[in-house]
Amino acid sequence: MKILHSKNLLPGMKNIQLDFCEGCVYGKQKRVNFQKDGKERKTERLELVHPDVCGPTTVKSLGGNFYFVSFIDDASRKTWIHAIREKSDVYHTFKKWKALVENETGNNVKCLKSDNGGEYRDGGFQEYCSNNGIRLIRTVKRTPQENGLAERMNRTIMERARCMRIHADLPLQFWAAAVDTLVYLINRSPASALNCGIPEEE
Repeated sequence: MKILHSKNLLPGMKNIQLDFCEGCVYGKQKRVNFQKDGKERKTERLELVHPDVCGPTTVKSLGGNFYFVSFIDDASRKTWIHAIREKSDVYHTFKKWKALVENETGNNVKCLKSDNGGEYRDGGFQEYCSNNGIRLIRTVKRTPQENGLAERMNRTIMERARCMRIHADLPLQFWAAAVDTLVYLINRSPASALNCGIPEEE
């Protein structure tokens, strides 16, 4: 809210007074920071996509899922998210997501930058990408910093969704619903990487 106010994006509000939020403090606890890679973002949608899997969670969601996979477009910073039961579901989830976004944008997915997880090597994923002209860039094992954009976004998603759930006093089983809601809001909120542009409008 303070950032929006400083950018004059809340013309009806004169002063911003935010109270201490206990849910935010608990929800944003972290171990380490990831450094920015300093590279310029792409200009064409789907030219580079950052996929990443988050989980397993300690509690199964209402839909029976323990993970979620996110796909982040480097150009627009738009994020798509899908709750999944197992990491092996990434391949089929990616195929459905690819068909949807290519139909919506008229662009083709050209490159994926992922970690070195088995979900991107096994189960037909690698062959599918090769057959569809999608370049795969993998990070070195145990170096999540190399895929910093996806790692940072997943951390942001988990932190904020946790804060929302704690504030609403909802049980852990609602984590997937909180994540879905949070990503909807992120895609429609000003992003610093876009100079306060909105991912959904890029």
